[in-house]
Amino acid sequence: MPKVISSDVEKREYWKRPVRGVSLYVSEKAMISMTEHADLGFETNKEIMGLMMGSVYKDDEGEYVIVKDVATSVLDASAISVRFNREHLEQLFESIDMCEGEYIVGWYHSHLGIGCYLSDVDIRTHEGIFGTDTGFAIVIDPAELTIAPFRCSRGIPEKVTMIVME
Repeated sequence: MPKVISSDVEKREYWKRPVRGVSLYVSEKAMISMTEHADLGFETNKEIMGLMMGSVYKDDEGEYVIVKDVATSVLDASAISVRFNREHLEQLFESIDMCEGEYIVGWYHSHLGIGCYLSDVDIRTHEGIFGTDTGFAIVIDPAELTIAPFRCSRGIPEKVTMIVME
């Protein structure tokens, strides 16, 4: 079972990042999965969410993440909220086990027509899973056709630069 990035204190593998100053890289496969999932939620007027699976590396600039895959399961969702359905957590764990990536490096979710930002609930969710200063959140608004990646540091969301790669 992969670990949540905040729970790991092992030394990171040294690998120079592809582009200086960028801390989040997302595979095309993972991005397509997230946006298609958001589009399906939009069609039914429901928010969606899932976990981002990947690897963590370090170089002279510090740590960075490569998202390789995503995992999700049955959700309890409406037009303004979403959470994993507790009765289907085993399905989520199975989805995680089938993913590429050693760590849960972040999460993604959608907003429907209200833009891409982290609400107070989103910030509490993020920090409850990843603590402060670790993990990434991607917000997708399929109504506005926008995507924004974030990190949280002590309750304050900060947009980060993200590169989608093959």
